[in-house]
Amino acid sequence: MTLALVGAERLLHIGIFDPALGGDPLLFQHLFWFYSHPAVYITVLPAMGVASQIIPCFARKRIFGYRFMAYAILGIASLGFLVWGHHMFVSGQSMYASMVFSLLSFLVAIPSAIKVFNWTATLYKGRITFSAPMLCAFGFVGLFTIGGLAGLTLASLALDVHLTDTYYVVAHFHYIMVGGTVMAYLGGIHFCWPKMTGRMYPEMLGRVAALIILSASI
Repeated sequence: MTLALVGAERLLHIGIFDPALGGDPLLFQHLFWFYSHPAVYITVLPAMGVASQIIPCFARKRIFGYRFMAYAILGIASLGFLVWGHHMFVSGQSMYASMVFSLLSFLVAIPSAIKVFNWTATLYKGRITFSAPMLCAFGFVGLFTIGGLAGLTLASLALDVHLTDTYYVVAHFHYIMVGGTVMAYLGGIHFCWPKMTGRMYPEMLGRVAALIILSASI
């Protein structure tokens, strides 16, 4: 839709985003981030599901607080559509809007923290097997936690003003999307590979690969 509006503005000279034509450049950012920020959660939520499948299996325990885990998924998915404006604290949007987006950004950390707590509680007193999928799941939880804590600082108006357009934001994004999410998906591939193919992957090579990728991500 946004690309169609850009095309209409260019071809028909309709003022949508271009201030010279009476448009609002902030509208483009709102439309971009309204899609792009939920896209992050669309990617990471399945990774959380993968971790929630692997950790109970190799801890030999049922997932701790299954109902809370399910509600946390719904909470993250719902709030994920309401926090796009925290990318625009220094763009010139209304201060009141920024305060609302800041509050919502802090709120989305609550269901995320519930999931990390429940994964950790699932491991408590479990008979843990340090297989390749489990090492990948450990890597996901650790990297996701680091990235999530970095996100809390970016949700703060006072700090975000100084951190916007710095490598701190780049690191936050990549801890979540690249380091964390990729680790979970790699764990899922190792976990499902024997079920899909009927053949076992080289376990030792899988463990070494998981540790190397985790080291590189950190």
